[in-house]
Amino acid sequence: MKNLLLIIIVCLIAGKAFADHIIVQGEVSGQWNVDTVLVIGDLSIPDGETLLINPGTLVLFQGSYVINVKGAMIAAGNDNDTIYFSIADSTGFHADTIPDGGWRGIRLDDIRTSNETSVFYRCRFTYGKNVSQDTVIGNGGAIYVNKYNKVVIDECRFQDNFTTYNGGAVYLDSADITIKNSVFVNNRCGPEVAPWGYGGAIAADNSSPDIRWNVFSGNSSTGIGGGMSVRYKDCNIYNNVFSGNFSGLGGGLGILHIPECTHRINTNLFAENIALYFGGGVANVNASPVYINNTIVGNSAMYGGGFYCNYSISPDFYNTIFWGNQAGVGPTGYLFAVSSQADFYYCDVEGGPAQFGGSGGGVAFSGAFEQCLDEDPQFRGAGEHPYELTWDSPCYETGSPDTSGFYLPETDLADSPRLSHGTIDMGAYEVVWVGVGDMETGRGGEEETGRPGDRERIEDVKIWPNPFTDRVFVEVDAKKGEAITIEVFDISGRKLKEAQLQNPGSGKQQFMIGMNDLPTGGIYLIRTVLDKNFVTCKLVRNLPQSNTE
Repeated sequence: MKNLLLIIIVCLIAGKAFADHIIVQGEVSGQWNVDTVLVIGDLSIPDGETLLINPGTLVLFQGSYVINVKGAMIAAGNDNDTIYFSIADSTGFHADTIPDGGWRGIRLDDIRTSNETSVFYRCRFTYGKNVSQDTVIGNGGAIYVNKYNKVVIDECRFQDNFTTYNGGAVYLDSADITIKNSVFVNNRCGPEVAPWGYGGAIAADNSSPDIRWNVFSGNSSTGIGGGMSVRYKDCNIYNNVFSGNFSGLGGGLGILHIPECTHRINTNLFAENIALYFGGGVANVNASPVYINNTIVGNSAMYGGGFYCNYSISPDFYNTIFWGNQAGVGPTGYLFAVSSQADFYYCDVEGGPAQFGGSGGGVAFSGAFEQCLDEDPQFRGAGEHPYELTWDSPCYETGSPDTSGFYLPETDLADSPRLSHGTIDMGAYEVVWVGVGDMETGRGGEEETGRPGDRERIEDVKIWPNPFTDRVFVEVDAKKGEAITIEVFDISGRKLKEAQLQNPGSGKQQFMIGMNDLPTGGIYLIRTVLDKNFVTCKLVRNLPQSNTE
Protein backbone atom coordinates (compact mmCIF):
# COMPACT_ATOMS: atom_id res chain seq x y z
CA MET A 1 0.00 0.00 0.00
CA LYS A 2 2.88 2.37 0.79
CA ASN A 3 4.46 1.86 -2.67
CA LEU A 4 1.10 2.39 -4.40
CA LEU A 5 0.59 5.63 -2.47
CA LEU A 6 4.05 6.82 -3.53
CA ILE A 7 3.24 6.17 -7.18
CA ILE A 8 -0.01 8.13 -6.91
CA ILE A 9 1.79 11.08 -5.31
CA VAL A 10 4.47 11.06 -8.04
CA CYS A 11 1.78 11.06 -10.72
CA LEU A 12 0.07 14.07 -9.16
CA ILE A 13 3.37 15.96 -8.92
CA ALA A 14 4.02 15.34 -12.63
CA GLY A 15 0.63 16.91 -13.42
CA LYS A 16 -0.49 14.03 -15.66
CA ALA A 17 -3.51 11.79 -15.32
CA PHE A 18 -2.01 8.44 -16.28
CA ALA A 19 -4.31 6.28 -18.38
CA ASP A 20 -1.75 3.48 -18.32
CA HIS A 21 1.63 2.91 -16.74
CA ILE A 22 4.22 0.26 -15.97
CA ILE A 23 6.92 0.04 -13.30
CA VAL A 24 10.35 -1.14 -14.47
CA GLN A 25 13.83 -2.01 -13.25
CA GLY A 26 16.57 -4.42 -14.31
CA GLU A 27 16.73 -5.89 -17.83
CA VAL A 28 14.26 -4.49 -20.37
CA SER A 29 13.52 -5.06 -24.07
CA GLY A 30 10.56 -5.36 -26.39
CA GLN A 31 8.09 -2.47 -26.64
CA TRP A 32 6.85 0.13 -24.17
CA ASN A 33 3.30 0.79 -25.37
CA VAL A 34 2.01 2.77 -22.38
CA ASP A 35 1.49 6.39 -21.36
CA THR A 36 4.03 6.34 -18.55
CA VAL A 37 7.01 4.26 -17.50
CA LEU A 38 8.02 4.60 -13.84
CA VAL A 39 11.70 3.67 -13.42
CA ILE A 40 12.48 2.46 -9.89
CA GLY A 41 16.00 1.09 -10.47
CA ASP A 42 18.84 0.90 -12.98
CA LEU A 43 17.84 -0.47 -16.40
CA SER A 44 19.82 -2.47 -18.94
CA ILE A 45 19.10 -3.53 -22.53
CA PRO A 46 20.98 -6.79 -23.17
CA ASP A 47 23.27 -7.39 -26.14
CA GLY A 48 21.22 -8.48 -29.15
CA GLU A 49 17.98 -7.09 -27.73
CA THR A 50 16.09 -3.90 -28.72
CA LEU A 51 13.84 -1.65 -26.66
CA LEU A 52 11.21 0.25 -28.66
CA ILE A 53 9.51 3.23 -26.95
CA ASN A 54 6.25 4.41 -28.47
CA PRO A 55 5.51 8.09 -29.29
CA GLY A 56 4.04 10.08 -26.42
CA THR A 57 5.61 7.97 -23.66
CA LEU A 58 6.77 9.65 -20.44
CA VAL A 59 9.78 7.87 -18.94
CA LEU A 60 9.81 9.10 -15.35
CA PHE A 61 12.76 8.19 -13.15
CA GLN A 62 12.02 7.88 -9.43
CA GLY A 63 15.66 8.44 -8.48
CA SER A 64 19.23 8.61 -9.76
CA TYR A 65 18.97 5.64 -12.12
CA VAL A 66 20.65 4.89 -15.45
CA ILE A 67 19.77 3.07 -18.68
CA ASN A 68 22.72 0.94 -19.83
CA VAL A 69 22.36 -0.03 -23.48
CA LYS A 70 24.24 -3.07 -24.78
CA GLY A 71 21.74 -3.82 -27.54
CA ALA A 72 19.69 -1.05 -29.17
CA MET A 73 17.21 1.58 -28.07
CA ILE A 74 14.71 3.15 -30.45
CA ALA A 75 12.82 6.09 -28.99
CA ALA A 76 11.02 7.67 -31.94
CA GLY A 77 8.35 10.26 -31.34
CA ASN A 78 6.32 11.82 -34.14
CA ASP A 79 4.90 15.19 -35.17
CA ASN A 80 2.25 15.06 -32.45
CA ASP A 81 3.79 13.04 -29.62
CA THR A 82 7.18 13.63 -28.05
CA ILE A 83 8.92 11.04 -25.85
CA TYR A 84 9.96 12.51 -22.48
CA PHE A 85 12.82 11.42 -20.22
CA SER A 86 12.79 13.20 -16.86
CA ILE A 87 12.87 12.87 -13.06
CA ALA A 88 9.88 12.66 -10.74
CA ASP A 89 11.42 15.03 -8.18
CA SER A 90 14.06 17.57 -9.29
CA THR A 91 14.74 18.88 -5.77
CA GLY A 92 18.50 19.24 -5.39
CA PHE A 93 19.25 19.22 -9.11
CA HIS A 94 21.30 22.43 -8.94
CA ALA A 95 23.55 21.11 -6.16
CA ASP A 96 26.51 20.02 -8.27
CA THR A 97 28.17 17.63 -5.81
CA ILE A 98 25.23 15.33 -5.00
CA PRO A 99 23.13 13.10 -7.30
CA ASP A 100 19.80 14.37 -5.96
CA GLY A 101 17.27 15.82 -8.40
CA GLY A 102 18.35 13.98 -11.52
CA TRP A 103 18.52 10.66 -13.36
CA ARG A 104 21.87 9.30 -14.59
CA GLY A 105 21.25 9.29 -18.32
CA ILE A 106 21.43 6.75 -21.15
CA ARG A 107 24.80 5.04 -21.66
CA LEU A 108 25.73 3.31 -24.93
CA ASP A 109 29.15 1.87 -24.15
CA ASP A 110 31.27 -0.24 -26.52
CA ILE A 111 28.32 -2.01 -28.18
CA ARG A 112 28.75 -4.77 -30.74
CA THR A 113 28.18 -3.40 -34.24
CA SER A 114 25.80 -6.23 -35.09
CA ASN A 115 23.14 -4.54 -32.97
CA GLU A 116 20.55 -2.25 -34.53
CA THR A 117 21.12 1.50 -34.78
CA SER A 118 19.89 3.35 -31.71
CA VAL A 119 17.61 6.22 -32.63
CA PHE A 120 16.41 9.17 -30.58
CA TYR A 121 13.88 11.17 -32.58
CA ARG A 122 11.61 13.85 -31.18
CA CYS A 123 12.64 13.14 -27.62
CA ARG A 124 12.99 15.56 -24.72
CA PHE A 125 15.66 15.05 -22.08
CA THR A 126 15.54 17.04 -18.83
CA TYR A 127 17.30 16.72 -15.47
CA GLY A 128 19.85 14.17 -16.60
CA LYS A 129 22.60 14.39 -13.96
CA ASN A 130 25.92 12.55 -13.68
CA VAL A 131 27.75 13.52 -10.51
CA SER A 132 30.92 11.51 -10.00
CA GLN A 133 34.63 11.99 -9.43
CA ASP A 134 35.16 9.04 -11.78
CA THR A 135 36.39 10.55 -15.06
CA VAL A 136 34.42 7.94 -17.06
CA ILE A 137 31.16 7.85 -15.18
CA GLY A 138 31.02 11.63 -14.74
CA ASN A 139 30.46 12.33 -18.46
CA GLY A 140 27.27 12.97 -20.40
CA GLY A 141 24.35 14.35 -18.44
CA ALA A 142 21.66 12.78 -20.64
CA ILE A 143 23.45 10.60 -23.24
CA TYR A 144 26.90 8.95 -23.19
CA VAL A 145 28.25 7.17 -26.30
CA ASN A 146 31.60 5.36 -26.26
CA LYS A 147 33.28 3.41 -29.08
CA TYR A 148 30.09 3.13 -31.09
CA ASN A 149 28.87 4.85 -34.25
CA LYS A 150 25.35 3.52 -34.80
CA VAL A 151 23.45 6.29 -33.04
CA VAL A 152 21.23 9.04 -34.48
CA ILE A 153 19.90 12.01 -32.49
CA ASP A 154 17.37 14.02 -34.51
CA GLU A 155 14.87 16.76 -33.59
CA CYS A 156 15.43 16.32 -29.87
CA ARG A 157 15.50 18.86 -27.05
CA PHE A 158 18.05 18.73 -24.23
CA GLN A 159 17.32 21.15 -21.40
CA ASP A 160 18.65 21.47 -17.85
CA ASN A 161 21.09 18.54 -17.83
CA PHE A 162 24.39 18.44 -15.90
CA THR A 163 27.57 16.41 -15.60
CA THR A 164 30.75 16.73 -13.58
CA TYR A 165 33.28 16.52 -16.40
CA ASN A 166 32.39 16.52 -20.10
CA GLY A 167 29.19 17.02 -22.09
CA GLY A 168 26.45 18.56 -20.00
CA ALA A 169 23.86 16.95 -22.27
CA VAL A 170 25.79 14.59 -24.60
CA TYR A 171 29.28 13.10 -24.35
CA LEU A 172 30.99 11.27 -27.23
CA ASP A 173 34.23 9.30 -27.05
CA SER A 174 35.32 7.55 -30.25
CA ALA A 175 31.79 7.90 -31.53
CA ASP A 176 31.15 9.15 -35.08
CA ILE A 177 27.41 9.69 -34.76
CA THR A 178 24.88 12.16 -36.16
CA ILE A 179 23.30 14.93 -34.09
CA LYS A 180 20.98 17.19 -36.06
CA ASN A 181 17.94 19.47 -35.89
CA SER A 182 18.10 19.51 -32.09
CA VAL A 183 17.95 22.19 -29.40
CA PHE A 184 20.30 22.43 -26.41
CA VAL A 185 19.25 24.87 -23.69
CA ASN A 186 20.67 25.55 -20.21
CA ASN A 187 22.84 22.45 -20.00
CA ARG A 188 25.94 22.64 -17.79
CA CYS A 189 29.16 20.82 -17.02
CA GLY A 190 31.75 21.34 -14.32
CA PRO A 191 31.07 22.26 -10.69
CA GLU A 192 31.92 25.71 -9.37
CA VAL A 193 35.38 24.48 -8.42
CA ALA A 194 37.66 21.97 -10.17
CA PRO A 195 37.38 19.66 -12.06
CA TRP A 196 36.78 21.89 -15.06
CA GLY A 197 33.96 20.95 -17.42
CA TYR A 198 34.30 20.70 -21.21
CA GLY A 199 31.32 21.19 -23.53
CA GLY A 200 28.32 22.71 -21.81
CA ALA A 201 25.94 20.93 -24.20
CA ILE A 202 28.13 18.52 -26.23
CA ALA A 203 31.67 17.27 -25.68
CA ALA A 204 33.29 15.20 -28.46
CA ASP A 205 36.61 13.46 -27.71
CA ASN A 206 38.41 11.34 -30.34
CA SER A 207 35.22 11.55 -32.39
CA SER A 208 34.06 12.87 -35.75
CA PRO A 209 30.32 13.32 -35.32
CA ASP A 210 28.20 15.16 -37.86
CA ILE A 211 26.75 18.21 -36.06
CA ARG A 212 24.14 20.00 -38.21
CA TRP A 213 21.17 22.32 -37.82
CA ASN A 214 21.28 22.50 -34.02
CA VAL A 215 20.64 25.43 -31.68
CA PHE A 216 22.88 25.91 -28.63
CA SER A 217 21.54 28.55 -26.23
CA GLY A 218 22.29 29.38 -22.61
CA ASN A 219 24.62 26.41 -22.05
CA SER A 220 27.72 26.74 -19.87
CA SER A 221 30.93 24.98 -18.88
CA THR A 222 33.55 25.92 -16.32
CA GLY A 223 36.44 24.94 -18.60
CA ILE A 224 36.23 25.17 -22.39
CA GLY A 225 33.33 25.29 -24.84
CA GLY A 226 30.13 26.78 -23.46
CA GLY A 227 28.11 25.29 -26.29
CA MET A 228 30.42 22.53 -27.49
CA SER A 229 33.99 21.30 -27.08
CA VAL A 230 35.91 19.19 -29.62
CA ARG A 231 39.18 17.46 -28.63
CA TYR A 232 41.80 15.24 -30.27
CA LYS A 233 39.84 14.72 -33.51
CA ASP A 234 37.83 17.27 -35.49
CA CYS A 235 34.36 17.01 -36.99
CA ASN A 236 31.90 18.70 -39.34
CA ILE A 237 29.93 21.49 -37.66
CA TYR A 238 27.40 22.87 -40.16
CA ASN A 239 24.42 25.25 -39.99
CA ASN A 240 24.29 25.60 -36.21
CA VAL A 241 23.42 28.58 -34.02
CA PHE A 242 25.50 29.21 -30.89
CA SER A 243 23.99 32.06 -28.87
CA GLY A 244 24.19 33.19 -25.27
CA ASN A 245 26.50 30.38 -24.10
CA PHE A 246 29.19 30.84 -21.42
CA SER A 247 32.55 29.28 -20.56
CA GLY A 248 36.01 30.03 -19.24
CA LEU A 249 37.43 29.71 -22.78
CA GLY A 250 35.40 29.53 -25.99
CA GLY A 251 32.03 30.85 -24.98
CA GLY A 252 30.39 29.30 -28.04
CA LEU A 253 32.85 26.63 -29.19
CA GLY A 254 36.20 25.27 -28.05
CA ILE A 255 38.53 23.28 -30.35
CA LEU A 256 41.52 21.63 -28.64
CA HIS A 257 44.60 19.54 -29.44
CA ILE A 258 43.99 18.87 -33.14
CA PRO A 259 47.03 20.23 -35.03
CA GLU A 260 45.79 18.87 -38.39
CA CYS A 261 42.08 19.33 -39.05
CA THR A 262 40.33 17.78 -42.05
CA HIS A 263 36.67 18.71 -41.51
CA ARG A 264 34.83 22.04 -41.78
CA ILE A 265 33.13 24.50 -39.44
CA ASN A 266 30.75 25.92 -42.00
CA THR A 267 27.77 28.32 -42.07
CA ASN A 268 27.32 28.77 -38.32
CA LEU A 269 26.25 31.77 -36.26
CA PHE A 270 28.18 32.59 -33.08
CA ALA A 271 26.32 35.45 -31.40
CA GLU A 272 26.41 36.98 -27.93
CA ASN A 273 28.43 34.21 -26.30
CA ILE A 274 30.66 35.04 -23.35
CA ALA A 275 34.03 33.70 -22.18
CA LEU A 276 35.27 34.59 -18.75
CA TYR A 277 38.84 34.63 -20.02
CA PHE A 278 39.63 33.86 -23.70
CA GLY A 279 37.58 33.67 -26.91
CA GLY A 280 34.01 34.83 -26.51
CA GLY A 281 32.93 33.30 -29.82
CA VAL A 282 35.41 30.51 -30.52
CA ALA A 283 38.65 29.30 -28.90
CA ASN A 284 41.36 27.40 -30.76
CA VAL A 285 43.88 25.76 -28.42
CA ASN A 286 46.58 23.76 -30.18
CA ALA A 287 44.17 23.27 -33.06
CA SER A 288 43.98 24.54 -36.64
CA PRO A 289 40.35 24.19 -37.75
CA VAL A 290 38.95 25.54 -41.02
CA TYR A 291 36.14 28.06 -40.59
CA ILE A 292 34.04 28.83 -43.68
CA ASN A 293 31.17 31.31 -43.98
CA ASN A 294 30.55 31.84 -40.29
CA THR A 295 29.11 34.96 -38.66
CA ILE A 296 30.83 35.77 -35.36
CA VAL A 297 29.07 38.78 -33.81
CA GLY A 298 28.40 40.40 -30.46
CA ASN A 299 30.53 38.00 -28.41
CA SER A 300 32.61 39.13 -25.43
CA ALA A 301 35.53 38.01 -23.29
CA MET A 302 38.31 39.38 -21.18
CA TYR A 303 40.72 38.56 -24.02
CA GLY A 304 39.56 38.07 -27.60
CA GLY A 305 35.88 38.86 -27.99
CA GLY A 306 35.46 37.08 -31.33
CA PHE A 307 38.17 34.42 -31.39
CA TYR A 308 41.22 33.13 -29.50
CA CYS A 309 44.30 31.21 -30.64
CA ASN A 310 47.01 29.57 -28.55
CA TYR A 311 50.06 27.36 -29.22
CA SER A 312 51.79 27.16 -32.62
CA ILE A 313 48.69 26.86 -34.74
CA SER A 314 47.12 28.51 -37.76
CA PRO A 315 43.34 28.15 -38.15
CA ASP A 316 41.93 29.37 -41.46
CA PHE A 317 38.95 31.72 -41.72
CA TYR A 318 37.22 32.03 -45.10
CA ASN A 319 34.25 34.28 -45.91
CA THR A 320 33.65 34.95 -42.21
CA ILE A 321 32.25 38.09 -40.59
CA PHE A 322 33.66 39.38 -37.28
CA TRP A 323 31.64 42.33 -36.06
CA GLY A 324 30.52 43.93 -32.80
CA ASN A 325 32.64 41.69 -30.58
CA GLN A 326 34.04 43.13 -27.34
CA ALA A 327 36.92 42.43 -24.97
CA GLY A 328 39.15 44.11 -22.45
CA VAL A 329 42.05 43.30 -24.79
CA GLY A 330 41.55 42.36 -28.45
CA PRO A 331 37.87 43.00 -29.16
CA THR A 332 37.97 41.10 -32.46
CA GLY A 333 40.48 38.41 -31.48
CA TYR A 334 43.45 37.41 -29.36
CA LEU A 335 46.64 35.67 -30.55
CA PHE A 336 48.32 34.50 -27.37
CA ALA A 337 51.86 34.11 -28.72
CA VAL A 338 53.83 35.22 -31.76
CA SER A 339 53.49 31.64 -33.03
CA SER A 340 49.72 31.71 -32.44
CA GLN A 341 48.51 33.00 -35.78
CA ALA A 342 45.46 32.69 -38.03
CA ASP A 343 44.84 33.22 -41.74
CA PHE A 344 41.95 35.28 -43.11
CA TYR A 345 40.65 35.15 -46.68
CA TYR A 346 37.70 37.17 -47.99
CA CYS A 347 36.53 38.05 -44.47
CA ASP A 348 34.94 41.17 -42.98
CA VAL A 349 37.04 41.83 -39.89
CA GLU A 350 36.19 44.82 -37.75
CA GLY A 351 39.33 46.85 -37.10
CA GLY A 352 41.54 44.42 -39.01
CA PRO A 353 44.67 42.88 -37.43
CA ALA A 354 45.23 46.10 -35.50
CA GLN A 355 42.37 44.97 -33.24
CA PHE A 356 43.99 41.60 -32.50
CA GLY A 357 45.36 41.43 -28.97
CA GLY A 358 48.12 39.25 -27.57
CA SER A 359 51.78 38.81 -28.44
CA GLY A 360 50.83 37.71 -31.95
CA GLY A 361 48.40 40.54 -32.65
CA GLY A 362 48.78 44.11 -33.86
CA VAL A 363 52.14 44.78 -35.49
CA ALA A 364 53.26 41.22 -34.67
CA PHE A 365 50.50 39.67 -36.76
CA SER A 366 52.08 37.51 -39.49
CA GLY A 367 49.15 35.47 -40.80
CA ALA A 368 47.52 35.88 -44.18
CA PHE A 369 44.99 38.70 -44.52
CA GLU A 370 43.85 38.63 -48.12
CA GLN A 371 40.87 40.31 -49.83
CA CYS A 372 39.39 41.24 -46.46
CA LEU A 373 37.07 44.12 -45.56
CA ASP A 374 36.63 46.36 -42.56
CA GLU A 375 33.11 47.63 -43.25
CA ASP A 376 29.79 47.50 -41.43
CA PRO A 377 28.17 44.30 -42.80
CA GLN A 378 24.71 45.95 -42.62
CA PHE A 379 22.74 43.19 -40.95
CA ARG A 380 18.95 43.32 -41.13
CA GLY A 381 18.81 43.70 -37.37
CA ALA A 382 15.26 42.36 -36.93
CA GLY A 383 13.05 39.38 -37.61
CA GLU A 384 13.76 35.70 -37.24
CA HIS A 385 17.25 36.10 -38.72
CA PRO A 386 18.62 39.49 -37.57
CA TYR A 387 22.12 38.67 -38.86
CA GLU A 388 21.03 38.19 -42.45
CA LEU A 389 22.65 40.61 -44.85
CA THR A 390 20.75 43.40 -46.56
CA TRP A 391 20.86 43.54 -50.35
CA ASP A 392 23.30 46.48 -50.25
CA SER A 393 25.69 44.86 -47.74
CA PRO A 394 29.42 45.14 -48.62
CA CYS A 395 29.55 41.41 -47.85
CA TYR A 396 27.25 40.64 -50.79
CA GLU A 397 29.14 38.72 -53.51
CA THR A 398 32.51 39.48 -51.90
CA GLY A 399 33.34 36.00 -50.61
CA SER A 400 35.87 33.70 -52.19
CA PRO A 401 35.32 33.30 -55.95
CA ASP A 402 36.63 29.74 -55.69
CA THR A 403 34.64 27.54 -53.30
CA SER A 404 36.15 24.22 -54.36
CA GLY A 405 37.11 22.22 -51.30
CA PHE A 406 34.68 24.15 -49.08
CA TYR A 407 32.07 21.36 -49.07
CA LEU A 408 29.33 23.97 -48.82
CA PRO A 409 25.96 23.00 -47.37
CA GLU A 410 22.97 23.22 -49.68
CA THR A 411 21.39 26.06 -47.70
CA ASP A 412 22.30 28.88 -45.35
CA LEU A 413 20.91 29.38 -41.85
CA ALA A 414 17.65 30.79 -43.24
CA ASP A 415 17.26 27.65 -45.37
CA SER A 416 17.96 29.63 -48.55
CA PRO A 417 20.38 28.38 -51.24
CA ARG A 418 23.94 28.68 -49.94
CA LEU A 419 25.24 29.81 -53.31
CA SER A 420 22.38 31.56 -55.09
CA HIS A 421 24.27 33.91 -57.43
CA GLY A 422 27.64 34.37 -59.06
CA THR A 423 29.89 34.70 -56.01
CA ILE A 424 29.26 33.50 -52.50
CA ASP A 425 28.48 36.09 -49.81
CA MET A 426 30.42 36.45 -46.58
CA GLY A 427 28.89 35.11 -43.39
CA ALA A 428 26.28 32.48 -42.56
CA TYR A 429 23.53 33.99 -44.74
CA GLU A 430 23.14 34.57 -48.45
CA VAL A 431 21.37 37.53 -50.00
CA VAL A 432 18.82 35.44 -51.84
CA TRP A 433 18.05 36.17 -55.46
CA VAL A 434 15.40 33.91 -56.95
CA GLY A 435 15.41 33.63 -60.75
CA VAL A 436 11.99 34.25 -62.37
CA GLY A 437 10.52 34.00 -65.83
CA ASP A 438 10.38 36.28 -68.83
CA MET A 439 7.95 38.90 -70.11
CA GLU A 440 5.42 36.29 -71.25
CA THR A 441 4.88 35.23 -67.65
CA GLY A 442 4.53 38.84 -66.54
CA ARG A 443 7.65 38.63 -64.40
CA GLY A 444 11.28 39.48 -64.95
CA GLY A 445 14.60 39.94 -63.28
CA GLU A 446 15.86 38.42 -60.08
CA GLU A 447 14.15 38.94 -56.76
CA GLU A 448 15.36 39.10 -53.20
CA THR A 449 13.17 37.47 -50.58
CA GLY A 450 13.60 40.63 -48.52
CA ARG A 451 13.23 39.61 -44.90
CA PRO A 452 11.57 40.81 -42.79
CA GLY A 453 8.74 39.71 -45.03
CA ASP A 454 7.00 36.72 -46.53
CA ARG A 455 8.23 34.63 -49.42
CA GLU A 456 4.69 34.38 -50.75
CA ARG A 457 4.59 38.15 -51.26
CA ILE A 458 6.97 37.62 -54.19
CA GLU A 459 3.97 36.29 -56.08
CA ASP A 460 2.15 39.59 -55.44
CA VAL A 461 4.68 41.69 -57.40
CA LYS A 462 5.37 41.50 -61.16
CA ILE A 463 7.99 43.66 -62.88
CA TRP A 464 8.68 43.85 -66.61
CA PRO A 465 10.39 44.13 -69.07
CA ASN A 466 13.87 43.02 -68.11
CA PRO A 467 16.18 44.07 -69.64
CA PHE A 468 14.32 47.37 -70.06
CA THR A 469 14.81 50.28 -72.46
CA ASP A 470 13.15 53.45 -71.18
CA ARG A 471 10.48 52.38 -68.67
CA VAL A 472 9.51 49.62 -66.28
CA PHE A 473 6.04 48.41 -65.30
CA VAL A 474 5.27 47.26 -61.76
CA GLU A 475 2.08 45.39 -60.95
CA VAL A 476 1.19 44.90 -57.28
CA ASP A 477 -1.59 42.69 -55.95
CA ALA A 478 -2.32 44.84 -52.92
CA LYS A 479 -4.41 44.31 -49.85
CA LYS A 480 -6.97 46.98 -49.08
CA GLY A 481 -5.36 49.96 -47.43
CA GLU A 482 -1.84 48.58 -47.82
CA ALA A 483 0.70 51.35 -48.46
CA ILE A 484 2.85 50.81 -51.57
CA THR A 485 6.28 52.33 -52.14
CA ILE A 486 8.47 51.79 -55.20
CA GLU A 487 12.17 52.75 -54.98
CA VAL A 488 14.92 52.60 -57.59
CA PHE A 489 18.59 52.33 -56.55
CA ASP A 490 21.86 52.09 -58.38
CA ILE A 491 24.08 49.11 -57.62
CA SER A 492 25.92 51.02 -54.86
CA GLY A 493 22.63 51.52 -52.97
CA ARG A 494 22.06 55.20 -53.85
CA LYS A 495 18.37 55.94 -54.21
CA LEU A 496 17.49 57.42 -57.60
CA LYS A 497 13.68 57.42 -57.69
CA GLU A 498 10.73 56.92 -55.37
CA ALA A 499 6.96 56.70 -55.84
CA GLN A 500 4.35 56.20 -53.12
CA LEU A 501 0.69 55.30 -53.03
CA GLN A 502 -1.17 55.50 -49.72
CA ASN A 503 -4.39 53.61 -48.93
CA PRO A 504 -5.03 51.97 -52.33
CA GLY A 505 -7.96 49.66 -52.85
CA SER A 506 -7.51 45.92 -52.87
CA GLY A 507 -6.54 44.07 -56.03
CA LYS A 508 -3.99 44.66 -58.78
CA GLN A 509 -2.40 48.12 -58.96
CA GLN A 510 -0.13 48.97 -61.92
CA PHE A 511 2.63 51.60 -62.09
CA MET A 512 4.87 52.84 -64.88
CA ILE A 513 8.32 54.10 -63.86
CA GLY A 514 10.21 56.22 -66.38
CA MET A 515 13.85 55.10 -66.60
CA ASN A 516 14.98 57.03 -69.69
CA ASP A 517 17.28 59.30 -67.67
CA LEU A 518 19.39 56.38 -66.39
CA PRO A 519 22.65 55.34 -68.09
CA THR A 520 22.31 52.51 -70.61
CA GLY A 521 24.01 49.25 -69.83
CA GLY A 522 23.63 49.82 -66.07
CA ILE A 523 22.42 47.47 -63.35
CA TYR A 524 19.69 48.77 -61.03
CA LEU A 525 17.63 47.59 -58.10
CA ILE A 526 13.91 48.29 -57.87
CA ARG A 527 12.32 47.66 -54.50
CA THR A 528 8.57 47.36 -53.97
CA VAL A 529 7.54 47.83 -50.33
CA LEU A 530 4.18 46.42 -49.22
CA ASP A 531 3.63 47.70 -45.69
CA LYS A 532 6.40 45.87 -43.74
CA ASN A 533 7.28 43.40 -46.49
CA PHE A 534 9.36 44.08 -49.55
CA VAL A 535 10.61 42.50 -52.76
CA THR A 536 13.73 43.67 -54.55
CA CYS A 537 14.35 43.00 -58.24
CA LYS A 538 17.64 43.37 -60.08
CA LEU A 539 17.17 44.99 -63.54
CA VAL A 540 19.44 45.75 -66.48
CA ARG A 541 19.01 48.64 -68.94
CA ASN A 542 19.63 47.68 -72.55
CA LEU A 543 22.81 48.74 -74.25
CA PRO A 544 22.19 51.06 -77.25
CA GLN A 545 21.77 49.10 -80.48
CA SER A 546 24.59 49.25 -83.00
CA ASN A 547 23.97 50.98 -86.36
CA THR A 548 25.87 48.25 -88.20
CA GLU A 549 24.60 44.81 -89.10
